[in-house]
Amino acid sequence: MTAERLVAMRRWAGLAILLLWTASLILPVFTTCRAGYDHVGGWFLLMFGWFGILMLIPAWFANFFVLAVATILVLEMRPPIWLGLLGAILAATAWWWTAWQDDTGAVPICHYHAGYWLWLAVAALAAIVPILIRRARTQPG
Repeated sequence: MTAERLVAMRRWAGLAILLLWTASLILPVFTTCRAGYDHVGGWFLLMFGWFGILMLIPAWFANFFVLAVATILVLEMRPPIWLGLLGAILAATAWWWTAWQDDTGAVPICHYHAGYWLWLAVAALAAIVPILIRRARTQPG
């Protein structure tokens, strides 16, 4: 792969990650089994997700790593593999998230929606792209 194509691929991959991450904020993330939290959007979780630390779910911090990988790619630099992997590992802790905590206690989550799945996919993409870029760079030709 030529150096010019690799640089272009980095920029497009970074823009794709940013676009998909933004879409995950717009889409609904979950619905609880009790009325009051119907189709909660990703933007709401971005604002209040840091409370998950109190429940030992550090998934919210994955946003920083995903955005760091995307920004490095858009700036046409090569992101470190560990940055994407750490983001994906933190995002994977969202699998532990089965209830929404509010002032009445734990409210079970009945359905995860597109925003949840897209956010997890973006975190995985932010882990895979640096590996693919490193691999493409080391390929002969």
